[in-house]
Amino acid sequence: MEKDFYYNEKKLNSTKIWLLYLFLGWSYGSMDKIGTQILFYLTLGGLGVWGFIRLFTLNKSIKEYNKKIAIGLNFSTDELLKMGLL
Repeated sequence: MEKDFYYNEKKLNSTKIWLLYLFLGWSYGSMDKIGTQILFYLTLGGLGVWGFIRLFTLNKSIKEYNKKIAIGLNFSTDELLKMGLL
């Protein structure tokens, strides 16, 4: 289907995001939150606190971003369940 193609083009790859975060501290920028990413860098990850918390919240953020993309492409509830987004 056409919407599957668009979803696969726009969704975040969790392995790629994790590698970017662990080596460069980059995660918010990939989720269209450039201002938050700049703030993260300027505060050095909240002096480490924000960076530590991000270790536990990154997977959920990736899932929520991918869910937002899928909903924007009008995937049904059943399709979202099959993709593991609900």
